[in-house]
Amino acid sequence: MPERAPAAAVSHGEAVLVVDDERLMRDLCAEILTGAGFAVRTAKDAPEALARLAEEPAAVLLLDVMLPNMSGLEALRVVGERFPLMPVVMITAYTSQQGAIEALKAGAYDYLPKPFQREDLIRAVARAAERHHLLQENARLVADLQAKVAELSTLYALSENFARELEHRVKERTEALRRNQRLVESIIANMASGLLVTDTVGHVTMINRQGEQTLRRDRQQILGQHLVDLFPGAEVMLEVPPEQVQQEIPLPTPDGGQIPLGFSSSYLLDDEGRREGVIVVFRDLSEIKELQAEILRKDRLAAIGQVAAGVAHEIRNPLFGITSVAQILADEVDFTPAHRELVTAMLSEGRRLNALVNDLLLYGRPSSLERRPVELAQVWEEILGLQGEELQAKVLTFQREIPHDFPAVPVDPDKMKQVFLNLLKNAVEATPAGGAITLALRLRPAQVPRRRGAPSRSGFAEVALADTGSGIPAADLERIFDLFYTTKPRGSGLGLAICRRIVEDHGGRILVESKEGEGSTFTILLPLEVSGKREPPPKP
Repeated sequence: MPERAPAAAVSHGEAVLVVDDERLMRDLCAEILTGAGFAVRTAKDAPEALARLAEEPAAVLLLDVMLPNMSGLEALRVVGERFPLMPVVMITAYTSQQGAIEALKAGAYDYLPKPFQREDLIRAVARAAERHHLLQENARLVADLQAKVAELSTLYALSENFARELEHRVKERTEALRRNQRLVESIIANMASGLLVTDTVGHVTMINRQGEQTLRRDRQQILGQHLVDLFPGAEVMLEVPPEQVQQEIPLPTPDGGQIPLGFSSSYLLDDEGRREGVIVVFRDLSEIKELQAEILRKDRLAAIGQVAAGVAHEIRNPLFGITSVAQILADEVDFTPAHRELVTAMLSEGRRLNALVNDLLLYGRPSSLERRPVELAQVWEEILGLQGEELQAKVLTFQREIPHDFPAVPVDPDKMKQVFLNLLKNAVEATPAGGAITLALRLRPAQVPRRRGAPSRSGFAEVALADTGSGIPAADLERIFDLFYTTKPRGSGLGLAICRRIVEDHGGRILVESKEGEGSTFTILLPLEVSGKREPPPKP
């Protein structure tokens, strides 16, 4: 049964402009959307639509691809320039993967092929309306942030003037100097960014605690040393640009690695304005880089999933026809053994392709979790009941390390069973006869320490499945969760990708450690509490 659009998304009378050169389609869309609570206007072509939008903007634009005078894609680009906060849902009777990609590249928020169901139209427009609200709220927040930045800049300028005045007065007020000196030392020692000071030739004269941690060196190893001798290539940190800007360099670490270091440099001046050295404020950008890479990965996989789901929809109908014909031939035609073998192979491959289509649709479909407290040990017992024969057939030993008081975990039991079953099947396939598979359930504390008076953070449940199989080549470890990547001769490359998506939808994380010839360990981290704000899963 199709999902209904969320009531909250369609109850505010959002304005929708429907643009289609077919009057019947315009009226049909207007009737459906008006019934769903939207305020609907219509236009027969792009020029009329642009004129209407100039008079009264809309929250969502429903735009046909094929229009007279100006095509839908051309109109889409104009709308993107004039009304950047208005999501556009493209509709067309000519469905193709390339058409969807072109529309999305041109700036469309969604792509709706004709004919579509009433629920599909309402859901697509409701999502676009919600997107419109989010964009408007984001624009408002950006404007507020800019105002705050301007205010802080003013305050910073005032504080600079006050500091200069204070430096003039401290000559007569020795005690005030001591108090302020202690204050400055405390701020520097506890600031979240690293700070170091050099003399005029580049020798380090001061560094705070955060700076020691960021540079992976003790104060004794740094003080008195030339910055470039400590870190080859760091001479750019001693160059002060005319305007203070944030810069970035790859900084070598004592263990042979590198960290992306963001920094800004300024001159240290004496009372007469003469240069006494350079002040460098810096920060390790590794976590920011990781977050950016994760966002890019999720955006890329989401786009791939949408396209894959669209392709799967197009394949399903002709595939059903092919397999139906093949089944009729197998049941009603008296083939020779050789021809019957071909028909049987056709049915087998059809079933395999249908399973692939189902997996594609599962990956591309928005996830909906039905969480409840679940005993993970019981879920594993059900899975072992299904896979027991395969374990016995390969003479594999299954070991359990499960604490008797392990708490229930809030998960969707069906989806989590799908993840566990997939990982167990992979372990069985990878482990030779006589090998062992070990399941371990553990608890991990929250990554962020609890502050006094803060709400409790229970941490994470860890589910580790280890095998003594062939292991995964090091070159494949970074790609095994990618969509369509597989090392199996008949694998689809969807199993682990779907597992990762399900785990991340739960606010968790899936990790893998492996050595060729020794085996692999897949570890799943699941939050023990579900709240509005997710606690970041701990790193390995």
